[in-house]
Amino acid sequence: MTTFFREGDSQEIASESVWATASSSEPASRPKAANQNLAIEQLKERLGEDRVTRIALNFLDKFMGVHLKDGVIDWMEDRRLGMVGQEVVNFGSDSFLGYDRNEQVQAAIVDGMNEWGTHNGSSRAFGNIALCEEAERRLARWMGVEDTLIYPSVTLANIGLLPGLVGKRDLLVLDRKSHDSLHQSAMIAKGNGAKVVLMDPCTADALEEILRVEDYDGCVVAVDGIYSMTGELAPLAELDEVTRAHGGILYVDDAHGTGLVGPKGRGAASMLLESIDNALVVGSLSKAFSCLGAFVTCDTRLKRILKIRSSTFIFGGPVPPPYLAAICKVCDILESPEHDEHLRKLRQMIRQLTDGIRSLGLKFSGGEAAIIAVTIGDIEQTFKAGKVLFDRGYYVQSATYPAVPIMGGVLRIQVNANHSPEDIAGLLKGLAAVKTEFKLGRS
Repeated sequence: MTTFFREGDSQEIASESVWATASSSEPASRPKAANQNLAIEQLKERLGEDRVTRIALNFLDKFMGVHLKDGVIDWMEDRRLGMVGQEVVNFGSDSFLGYDRNEQVQAAIVDGMNEWGTHNGSSRAFGNIALCEEAERRLARWMGVEDTLIYPSVTLANIGLLPGLVGKRDLLVLDRKSHDSLHQSAMIAKGNGAKVVLMDPCTADALEEILRVEDYDGCVVAVDGIYSMTGELAPLAELDEVTRAHGGILYVDDAHGTGLVGPKGRGAASMLLESIDNALVVGSLSKAFSCLGAFVTCDTRLKRILKIRSSTFIFGGPVPPPYLAAICKVCDILESPEHDEHLRKLRQMIRQLTDGIRSLGLKFSGGEAAIIAVTIGDIEQTFKAGKVLFDRGYYVQSATYPAVPIMGGVLRIQVNANHSPEDIAGLLKGLAAVKTEFKLGRS
């Protein structure tokens, strides 16, 4: 790893810089520039001392060419991509239904740009284009709720919503395994005076124990619908029952279930809860939708309040008009038999893969939506296992700490509706090679 200044060197180096400048004929501005450069070096040294940063940098250096992250990618048709000079089948795309290549969706983007331009030109707090209100109406109709509110992304939705929902004397219970954006949102809420309690494990009993002893005015319980790294479902029905019994609201980040599971693809919350009218469900518009943005389900009165209390709605940029047009087009597809066919193809690919993994005797999770995580364990082995698949022509994501537990590394496979049975069969052959090379098995 690159070594910056050693501890205690800063004063000596600063003194030498000043002396060198003073004894030369350089302009008087030189000391300032030297001090600025020194400050940047000190910043890099300080940030590099962080434990997680140090571990990550060490692995980036040690496994250069193996970790397959931050690479330059050339996109190709039929879920192929070019990466580090090799063409591979892409099992790392979250455009699960293949709508990024859908001609209707692409045409809607072009038509939206021609009619509305490339950008709204202002925050939505100052004005709303009619196309955005139309997209929110279409999403509400598809989800079977009174209204929705669109945000620029799921992360910005979470960061704007959670701190706006809880304040002083309120309680935010957060599933420890939930997405990082929920944890970042909880930090803001805590800074604003809310009490934050982590729930681990994510069970109805654990939640009951927390809510029974805590004192609060309002309560929000925030969880993922489908865990992004493992593809597992959270026990939403049980959590919702406990939450409502204690006067709270269940908040579900359903990004990885949107469009994929439940009635009409409405997501994990719609699939597992009797009704989502008494919950807040955040859906993604960039994954299965292959567009841009996010939405939260709500009624019209709550929507007005959320606009006032969500900082990322007020101060964040809007979803550009071309993508709003595409969102409306995707809603057309979701309400048509075409969506049923896309889901049928996706589930066929998922079933072929999960059946094959079971026959190999590998430990895995997920498969309810489109994420399947094959357990490897050790960080180094997880990176190397991903490289074995890459060398055989298949790209998957090697997910390691801190995205998963320290010894819980997985090969994160994202199945798409426009994969082929031949793609799945080839990937399974690659996984068989991984099993042999790394001596994996259920034991």
